[in-house]
Amino acid sequence: MTDTSSIKVQEVRNGLYRIHWIFSEVMKKELGEYKEAFHLSGTQSHRIYTINYHIKSATEKNSKQGCKYEYSITVAEKSECQPSRDASSSNPKILDCAYLFMDNKFAHGNEIPLSKITAGKWMMKCVHPTFRENLTLWMDFGADPHLNENVMDVMNGLSEMFHKQILCDIQFELNDGQTIGAHVSILSARSPVFSAMFQSDMVESQTRRVIITDISTEVFRQLLIYLYTGYAPKLEEESMIPPLLEAAEKYGVEILKNQCVDLLLKREWLDFMKTYPELCVLAMQRMASLPC
Repeated sequence: MTDTSSIKVQEVRNGLYRIHWIFSEVMKKELGEYKEAFHLSGTQSHRIYTINYHIKSATEKNSKQGCKYEYSITVAEKSECQPSRDASSSNPKILDCAYLFMDNKFAHGNEIPLSKITAGKWMMKCVHPTFRENLTLWMDFGADPHLNENVMDVMNGLSEMFHKQILCDIQFELNDGQTIGAHVSILSARSPVFSAMFQSDMVESQTRRVIITDISTEVFRQLLIYLYTGYAPKLEEESMIPPLLEAAEKYGVEILKNQCVDLLLKREWLDFMKTYPELCVLAMQRMASLPC
């Protein structure tokens, strides 16, 4: 049972954020006012916001229409994070959120926009038939036209470090006797499993050598390339998808797991069940965990 609420922030594309607030058990069953703070990442990592959620009993008019509760949501950027007027006029890259809306299956179009009250502050009021268990907001700052070029430059640099094995500080020993070098900081940033491995008292964090016995050399190489560049060159190959999905599952690489599942679903489902029964179960589990 969850006793505290939590907020997960994800930049799903350049300048577009998904903020998912999972409510505590108290919030799911008691009227009142609740407040949390969240910190954006990526292109807007300097921004910190507070979100206020206030739920109360609906008016008699709304109750007759089947909506038992009314709630309001206020999202405000912390004042110390907001750029000054002079700063925003001299720096065109400083942007306020252009559009903010909330997912709601009971609303027309399944989304409810928040109204902008002042710079950095948004608000909405709504009715709902039941207590909510979570809240999903989307914030769009618009795309930086130069970002893709910059990202490609960073990716190319990281790719070169991996392929040329430059300044590697961790070595992976594979079943066929090959050794592949990598970088602890990059792997830790991309995989929660690697992060835990290298920050703990595990032997690997001391020796800086990891023995891989359950993943083939080529599959593991594709996994590492993906962690460095966001792209696995052989992902589309039919024989590569199942073992790469298993590797992504083992090391907690969520986006790669989803990509593998999507590719598997494009294959004939019956053939997939006959050939990979265990992966069929894994794929179904992944689909069940995806947000609606």
